[in-house]
Amino acid sequence: MSDFNRTFTASASRVAGCMLALGLLSQAACGGGDPPPKAPVQDLDDDSGKRSSGSPLDVSAEIGALDEGEVTKTFEAALPDLEACMKSGASRVEFIGGAVQFSLKINQGGSLSEAYLERTTLGDRDTEKCLLTALGKRTWPSPQGGIHGLAHKGFEFDMVNDVRPPVIWDSGEVRETLDSLSDKISECKSGGAGDFEVTMYVGTSGQVLGAGVAQSNASDDTAADCIVGVLKDGKFKSPGSWPAKVSFSL
Repeated sequence: MSDFNRTFTASASRVAGCMLALGLLSQAACGGGDPPPKAPVQDLDDDSGKRSSGSPLDVSAEIGALDEGEVTKTFEAALPDLEACMKSGASRVEFIGGAVQFSLKINQGGSLSEAYLERTTLGDRDTEKCLLTALGKRTWPSPQGGIHGLAHKGFEFDMVNDVRPPVIWDSGEVRETLDSLSDKISECKSGGAGDFEVTMYVGTSGQVLGAGVAQSNASDDTAADCIVGVLKDGKFKSPGSWPAKVSFSL
């Protein structure tokens, strides 16, 4: 065999060997070998993977959300009744007027579970009760995601009667009389009642023309009524020739 033929044959053998090796590598790379083991799959029919067939849990919270727009509309719809309360109050206390802040607790049926005034400077308990009764007659939006919904709303009521406003007193003007009534006031609060903010009108003879109370929770209604009764039985200093209006904490 010539040197050329021997060289060609050896080269061809090396090429064939390389091609065979490449073919084997290609086969392994393309998945020609054994497939990798599969991850274990849980049997969905296994009892350990089943959920309880009982009814879904009630995840409602105690306090849910209220549609603020609907709450505002309900307050606005009640305005004629609120104004009627103010007009009636002006027949008892001619100087009546001031600010109020309502605190309402609304149930799933759209009714009020609780209602009280967390702020009021009206100075007449009967008028304040009338306002709350008027709101209680309304149907309110149902709370979403909770058993009850909480609503707070403030209003400013101008004096109904076109009369000279009362003199504004500092709370120190009534402190002496309040100290003399402290035992009776404490009896009113003996049931664990919270704090109260009182606004009242004092006539020229020192008599109480009207008194209203802001309270810290709805359960203090009885204590608030009791306090107003005690104050009306008290005798305060005369403001002079014109009635006075005063606010103080108890």
